Order: sequence, then structure tokens, then C-alpha cells
Amino acid sequence: MTGQIPWRWRVAAVSLAAVTGFCAAAIMFAGGDGIPASSASRARSQPAEKVRQPTAPLVLPAALQLADQPAATVPGGYAMSLTAVVGGRQVRASWTYVNGLPGLNTHLDAWLLATLDKAAAAAAPYGGRYRQVMAVNAAPAPVPSLTVTAEPVLAGGTVIMFRERVRDTGPDGKITVSSETFTVDTISGQVRRSSDLLRPEALDGFRSRARGIPVGIAAPAGQQPAPTDVVLAPSGELHVAAGHGPSGRAQTTTIPAAEAEALINGAGREVLAQLRTPAVAPQAVPAALRHVNCDLVPCAALTYDDGPDANTTPQLLTILKDNNVQATFFMTGANAAAHPATARQVADAGHAIGNHTYSHPYLTKLTSAAVKNEMDRTDAAIRAATGSAPLLMRPPYGAADATVQAAVGKPLIIWAVHSLDWQSRNPAVFVPKVLKEITPGAVILMHDVDPTTIAGQQELVTSLQTQGYQLVTVPQLFEGTPLLPGHVYRSRPERK
Repeated sequence: MTGQIPWRWRVAAVSLAAVTGFCAAAIMFAGGDGIPASSASRARSQPAEKVRQPTAPLVLPAALQLADQPAATVPGGYAMSLTAVVGGRQVRASWTYVNGLPGLNTHLDAWLLATLDKAAAAAAPYGGRYRQVMAVNAAPAPVPSLTVTAEPVLAGGTVIMFRERVRDTGPDGKITVSSETFTVDTISGQVRRSSDLLRPEALDGFRSRARGIPVGIAAPAGQQPAPTDVVLAPSGELHVAAGHGPSGRAQTTTIPAAEAEALINGAGREVLAQLRTPAVAPQAVPAALRHVNCDLVPCAALTYDDGPDANTTPQLLTILKDNNVQATFFMTGANAAAHPATARQVADAGHAIGNHTYSHPYLTKLTSAAVKNEMDRTDAAIRAATGSAPLLMRPPYGAADATVQAAVGKPLIIWAVHSLDWQSRNPAVFVPKVLKEITPGAVILMHDVDPTTIAGQQELVTSLQTQGYQLVTVPQLFEGTPLLPGHVYRSRPERK
């Protein structure tokens, strides 16, 4: 491809992203707890209920750079990927979220889900939709029939430029490619398409210049598609993907800066000015709240009760860190008060923390005032250790009734998968149990106070990740689903 485009622009279109609805033929231009094992004397009568990450700034691959520019970075960027079988077709998707940019991340989610829904509906026209389970245990194909990408191309000032791309290989081997670029402002969150940066009255000239057809003999503007894959380089040049060849490679035209200046509007000039300055990072959100769309990727929430423990909890934190996993720790107030440094270590590692009462009683046996006292004392202990009070709670033994639900003042997070780790004390028993019962969106219950539980975590985490699960915190799992005080939650609801 490098022999087909100007030396100053070496965008590897085969590694970039695209947008649905834009095809090569049409385009000439360029998106709970169980009973804790720490106390053998506690009653065991309650039945079990059934019911990668923030990282350093993402450095763009060399193939995405202008030849005369240093390697660009996207502050707060973190890569995601998905392998799935959708509508009987092998799909491989990769995209980049940016921490602290909900507008961008929501835009990417909507585009990705629409693309996957379209692939699912093609094989099941009577209501087929993409489901996360399609990405569980989906072995990657050497040559997927559908490749979907949404990746950053350039970054500067408060602007990041993205390209969305879809490469579709038909049963006959024919390749069609669609691609679209857009910019996002890291301060306002505003997303602009390529055409938003061009003067409407200059579009005829732009189309003509990009296609090499004189304006006088070009088709009327109303009969021509709007430009979609246009990159405004810091040099002022416009690089236009003018269709794709049989191999899927983009055919790129460059409009020199002197000519491009008359084609871009005020918004385009603002973007150009930003791209010529160092990239500004958006305000990041905590690791436990970093965006992951669990309607898109299969997610599960590992949760650990009864800690913190000064010996076992740090061991667990090391395993989670080594595997880029975020989890949720439901702490008792007594242990948070006894081991404040360990509680702080959990918070500093970016994990979510929940209230598990102070003394681990059966809340259904207490008065409303006593329940509130358990909650308040635990909130105070955790706040003293970590600097903030938890927003979630888990009733010991999963015991909750209407009185308890009204008194706790927080959402109650139970579980969908109970490992029964306290009962078997054997990873060879509880790990297979979890793997057998797990489904996308599930909350998994374990305990970080038992050495035998810690001994099984590496195997469990590796197995779940191999199956395709993204291991997230409870707040991440339920993002987009309001968690209401007094309500009980066990797993993420299915997408409507």
C-alpha cells in the first residue's frame, strides 16, 4: 500500500476501523455471601442461592502514524478486543476506549453493537440480536469473515481522531470494506464526523479533487455520497480514502494544505489547531468505574467477602494485578478496623469495596435500628481506612427480608454463582463449580480470608479469561443499570 499513497501519509488502512452502511462500491471518498470460612462456629443453615486495564497512555502502532510525525499517544486509552461467532460467522473486533470520555465510549458502544446486531440478524432475520454468550469459548478463526475495528489515528490538544472500519469477507471470498473517521473533543466530549469539518459549499470541489474528476462533469452533489473517511493531518493536508480495492486496501488521495485550507470550515480549523499541540488527557475516572460495556463483552464480577485479612488479601491483590483484573471486596467493619492498611491497599489497587456489616450477624434476626447500627459502624471503619464509605452492601449469609432491605440504605448485591469455597476448602472442587455455573453478567461469591480460596484464584481467573470473560467490578458490571437502595441484585439484566 505504501507505494500507492504520498510519502507523508502512511496510514495502514487494513489495521484501522470502519463504520457500517459504508461500502466500497458506493464510496469514492474518505468508525453474598456464603458462610465465611474464617469462623467454623457460624451456622451453615442458609442454602446456597442459584440464580484488561486502566493502563498507561496507549501508544499508537507505527502503522497509524504520519511519516513525518512522532508516535502519537492517546492519554487514558485502553484497548479492548472480542472474538465471537455471530450468526454463524467468525467475528473479530478491536477498539479503544478512552478513560474519562463517556461520550466517545458510548458512541463506540452503539456503533459496535449495531454492527454485531446486523451480523446476527442476517442469519436470523426474525429478531436475531447479538448476545455476549456468542463470545464465550469462541475460538478465533485464522481469517475471520467479519473484522470490526475502531481505533485512534491522531491525537493533539483536546482532540482525538478515530477511524471505524468494517472488513467483510463473503462466502465467495469477495472483500468489501467500509470506513469512517470522526473526531472527539476530550473536554466537551463532542463527536464530529468528517463532513462536519468541511464547508458545505466546498463539497463539490472536494469530491472532484478527491476523485480526480473535473467539477464541471462530476455528478450532481445530491447524487454523490458525503465524504466519510477524511483525515485532517497536522500539516494541514487532507487525506481521503477514495474507495477500497479487491484486497480491501484503501485507495488514498491527498489534498495539499494550500488547497485544503479553502475546504475546511471553522470547526475544521479548530481541530487543526488542536492537532498541532500536545495531547491533553481527559479527567480520568477511578479504575473500579472505568468503562466496560458488559452488553458487548461477556463480563463476570469476582467478589470476595469477610476481609480484609492481613495475610491472604495481599496475596489475592497480587494475583489480580498480575492478571489485570478488577474485583469487589465486601468488608466487615471489624476486619477493616483491625487491618486498615490492608483495606487501604485494596482501595489503592482500584478495586470496589462494599459494606458487609460490622460483626457478620444474620440481619433478619435484628431490629431495624440494629441493622442500621451495623451498617453505620462498618461505613465509618471503611471510611477511616480508605477515605470513603462504600456505596454497596452484601448481607451476611444472603439473609435479607423487607425490614433489612428498608434499613440498609444501599443496594444489596447477592450472587448468581456461589463457589461454596468455604465448604470444600479445595480449589479442585470450587473452581470447576464456578466454571460450570458461570454465565455472562454473573456475580461470583468467594472469600478472601481463606488460604485455600486464594490458592485457586490463578486457575479460576485464567480459565475465565480463556473462555472470553472480562472480569470487572460490581459497579462496572451494572453500568447503565441503576442500583437502587433496598433492591437486590444478582446479575446484570439482559439487554432489551
